[in-house]
Amino acid sequence: MLKRFTTLSPQKNMLFLSFLLPLFVMMTIYATMGVYPFGDSTFLTVDLGQQNVDFLSYYRTTLLSDPSALFFSFTKSFGGEMLGLWAYYLMSPFNLIFLLFPQSQLPLAVTILILMKISTSGLTFAHLLISRFEGKGLLVPSFALSYALMGYVIVNQLNVMWLDGLVFLPLIILGLEKLVSGESGLSYSLFLGVMLISNYYIGFMICVFLVFYYVFAFSRQEVVGMNNLKAHLKHFFTQSARFIGYSLLGAGFAAVLLLPTFYSLLGSKASYANKLIDWSFAYDPFEVVSKFYIGAFNFDQMPSGHPNLFIGAVALTAYIYYFFHPAFSKKERFTSLALTALFFLAMNVQFLNKIWHAGQYPIWYPYRFSFTVCFFFLLNGFRALRSYRPFPFSLACCLLIANAATAIYVLKKDFEFLEPVQVLITAVVSVLVLVLLMLRDQPRKWLTYALLFVATAEMTANAAIDLFRLGYVKQDEFADYQTNLNTMLADVRPSKDTFYRIEKTFQRSKNDSFQANYAGINHFSSTFEKEIPALFGSLGFPDGNGFIVYSTGTLFTDALFGVKYFIQDKKLPETFYDLNDGIYRLNRNSTRPDLTQYSFYSETDRSTTFENPYALSLAFGVSESVLDLELIEDQPILMQEQLLDAFNNQESIGPYFSLRPFDSNVFQNVTSAAGDAQNTTYYRSVDGAISRIEFQFTPTSDNPYYLILDAGIDDDDATLYVNNVKLDYYTTFRNDQVVNIASNQQGENITFTIELREDSIRVQDLKLYELNKALFEETISDRQAEGMTITSFNQTHITGSVTITDEDEILLTTIPYSEGWEVTIDGATAETTTALNGLLAVPISSGKHTIAFTYRTPYLMSGLSISGGSIAGALLFRKYRKNKYETRLGF
Repeated sequence: MLKRFTTLSPQKNMLFLSFLLPLFVMMTIYATMGVYPFGDSTFLTVDLGQQNVDFLSYYRTTLLSDPSALFFSFTKSFGGEMLGLWAYYLMSPFNLIFLLFPQSQLPLAVTILILMKISTSGLTFAHLLISRFEGKGLLVPSFALSYALMGYVIVNQLNVMWLDGLVFLPLIILGLEKLVSGESGLSYSLFLGVMLISNYYIGFMICVFLVFYYVFAFSRQEVVGMNNLKAHLKHFFTQSARFIGYSLLGAGFAAVLLLPTFYSLLGSKASYANKLIDWSFAYDPFEVVSKFYIGAFNFDQMPSGHPNLFIGAVALTAYIYYFFHPAFSKKERFTSLALTALFFLAMNVQFLNKIWHAGQYPIWYPYRFSFTVCFFFLLNGFRALRSYRPFPFSLACCLLIANAATAIYVLKKDFEFLEPVQVLITAVVSVLVLVLLMLRDQPRKWLTYALLFVATAEMTANAAIDLFRLGYVKQDEFADYQTNLNTMLADVRPSKDTFYRIEKTFQRSKNDSFQANYAGINHFSSTFEKEIPALFGSLGFPDGNGFIVYSTGTLFTDALFGVKYFIQDKKLPETFYDLNDGIYRLNRNSTRPDLTQYSFYSETDRSTTFENPYALSLAFGVSESVLDLELIEDQPILMQEQLLDAFNNQESIGPYFSLRPFDSNVFQNVTSAAGDAQNTTYYRSVDGAISRIEFQFTPTSDNPYYLILDAGIDDDDATLYVNNVKLDYYTTFRNDQVVNIASNQQGENITFTIELREDSIRVQDLKLYELNKALFEETISDRQAEGMTITSFNQTHITGSVTITDEDEILLTTIPYSEGWEVTIDGATAETTTALNGLLAVPISSGKHTIAFTYRTPYLMSGLSISGGSIAGALLFRKYRKNKYETRLGF
């Protein structure tokens, strides 16, 4: 390889080095950290562990064995459109690497994926510098390394889908530079289209940046023969029209994905957009200087923090030098200065920040567009050092003073992510860089090597500090969970052309169904349709923007959503985990005594599986009154009661859920001013002593008993117990939950305990309900009789038959409503409607019918037509330009 390297051209050598250097640095850091395959740690933490790795598993399964899941999948919650999820998480061409690895080696594939994206971003940046900005020598890999290992990359590498922006941005800019100089803009359109397909979200941020970069590129032009304002304006509008046209062409290339994704966004991420115009600052503007120091990051900077702007002392000093460099026109430098000010405002002013994030404040990972700002700094810093001039002594003195002042400032501010040693090292490196730049006018060949060494050392140190401050999941534990989950599912997976759902009392992530390829209900993604969390929240489940957790089900909700099998983890002694290293701890997040109402089905050494005899089909007949139901907030039992009434055609002889009183209340070291024990604020009486509130009752039957738990109570406020055993539940913040605390326990004393962890706690809406199991069974039995018998099933096409009685007029499904679903009854297209603001429902007459459900992604064909037309137009235009060029040459 070394022999081959010496025979390459200098430009190719620099490209080769720009790829290999960040690869070597990151591999060294990963090996030191013990990241798999160098050790037992993996990057499966935060969003990469809770979302992305599961989606990448689904990616493999879909492409290798189940193509029907490309557009719709029942592994997404209780079903959902998938093209929007592909567009946000899975369209990167780098993801093809996952087809080369078995399921068990996903962590290894993730490590390689990150390494490839980081290294390739260094390569494309170097290609831009060499191709358009006369880059040569070791200055190219020095800046390519700073680009590939900038603070943004290190902090956000767990969001692997965002890294494509780093790879394609230099190629897009290269195409834009050609366009502005009068060359063809087709390469600009091509790479812009590729970026929008790869990840439209980061692509949108790049599009915003391109507007500013176009202004910057135009300001650099010196056009001969334009001596009046009219000529300049004409030239500007002509160039701008070309820029807009080629930009639209790039969007046209990606329309096949963008158009259906936009439709999907209207019901998911975009629907949460905050319309409030807020011009306030998010932080003291001068605090941003703290992010230019080595290792300026910790875990608290993920949910809310400052923009990640670290690019190293070489690049930062060079960018400052750029504004004093006489080789660049005053017009250009003034434009750059104005844009820099605008960038810093956008990374602080709430409203500007929201615009750059497509109209929505980001939840975690703030200032996701900051890599474009770093790109601007790095590019112009490189141009400043490439255009040789002696470094001004006066500027060096000013920078030394600024260096000292900012160091004193950050030390006084005492940022949690900055230790004094980090400030000291950064200051020393900055001084060293100034010395090296001052020596550039001396004929010393080692200076370029010294700058490369300093840049490498500094970027390596920053990456190591940032990455060592995060916690990581063990490879053995991840593999153990995969193996055990597949073992638990082995005997309950649906056979061909059958369908039902499976749930469990534990989870590694909310997307386990993607990892193990089964129909579940839990889900978490940025493209989740908003109607689904709203529905589940009203039924008493933990929910939020983009997620639901099926941890607090009742016999009714299990039946409604067709949960035929429920897997419960066995509570194992601590010695089991102590004696078995590498075992994944199954942490229960659901308390379900009512599973004893089901039949035992099977067990493994770590779980027990129950079969639900009440599970309903995917579609079943109900009365028309179900269409009149509206979602009710914070009254989940009432919501379930009304649904059961509608199932029974409003003919119930009594309530399904009956309110039951607590027999007694016991208070330990708490006081309350109110007489109502269930709607009051309790205060700790004596500091340091245990404070508990106990609610006691004795079930008068073996029916399940459910408790309404206030959403305001979470792990920070209190610890909850049932009969002195800690209650397992998923804490939420938005809706009251329905928690099962007794079942098959007639005559036993049940005690529900709230143990305060803070000095006070507000207890409200604490109500106890008993489910009339006999009445429930009667109603569910009638719905089962009208359930659809499935004859063929895949993710986008389902057929079957159903028999509807005279009093029922609606075929209700537990399929999320979408315009993409087409339903035929006895071969004739049927009208579709929505029930409960989110379920697909179909009017139907009595009698026996043949039913077919077919899903077609809305606007996919329209997008395909636009993309096809854009490609055809681009090819014709390219042929026209070629013919015109050949004619000009006389061919």
